[in-house]
Amino acid sequence: MKTPKTVAAIATVLLVTVCLTAAPLQQAPGGPERGGGPGAQQPPAGGAAPQSRTATGELAKVDVAAKQITIKGADNKEMVFTYNDATQMSGVEGGAQGLTGKSGATLRVTYQERGGSNLASRIEVQEKK
Repeated sequence: MKTPKTVAAIATVLLVTVCLTAAPLQQAPGGPERGGGPGAQQPPAGGAAPQSRTATGELAKVDVAAKQITIKGADNKEMVFTYNDATQMSGVEGGAQGLTGKSGATLRVTYQERGGSNLASRIEVQEKK
């Protein structure tokens, strides 16, 4: 039978070993050992969906085959948006195909940034004032 001091010493050694072994495994995925750091981009807390944003500008280009539209904002900067079958379109007949003849029209695009691209959830053709 072991003495209580020996049992306590063994338990302490095991506890310290487990703590030191498990600590690196609990590092965040973007931790310093994986190229991240204090400024590393973290996903939204709680698995929340990406936030919707809105952009307004003149239609510069429509690529129906690639399902992309390009608008030019007031700062003359171009933004490219990808659309899909779930993208809602208003103010135009025939969906994205109807946009091909509307070059220069003012569009309001609601989108989310996903995987480095801008996925449009809604495209609205604005009335000319």
